[in-house]
Amino acid sequence: MQSELVDIVDKSDKVLKTAFRGELKDSDIVRVTNVFILNKKGGILLQLRSAKSHHLTSGEDYTKSAERELFEEVGIKTDLIFLGKHYIKLPDGRKHIGAYFKGNFDGQTKIDPNEVERVQFFSLEEVRKMISRGKVHPECVFGLKKYFL
Repeated sequence: MQSELVDIVDKSDKVLKTAFRGELKDSDIVRVTNVFILNKKGGILLQLRSAKSHHLTSGEDYTKSAERELFEEVGIKTDLIFLGKHYIKLPDGRKHIGAYFKGNFDGQTKIDPNEVERVQFFSLEEVRKMISRGKVHPECVFGLKKYFL
């Protein structure tokens, strides 16, 4: 993971250079994807991630990365709809260009325990309560508020 090559970009998502993930500085902006999966009941799938997190590898397309990670982490293949791309500064100082997608799925998930601890669908009201208790990652909160709440 630390030897993974990632692109460092500016706030407009222009690639400035490529570096190993383990060499990133606090000031570096990297690309990430965020996928929201909805079911027919109006629930949103949230995952409790392992300690690891993933960025796009150098030169990788946002959509391909989102599709790949969704399948690798929770075993879901579905058409994804691009919602938008945003510069985000997290409370811990990390900076991302985050691309947001949504898809629909009502089948069984198959989680990779190295990537994800568990997944579950939650109603929008449950998600609001979790956000108010600080139980949702800030980058996810941004996307939920921007596109769903």
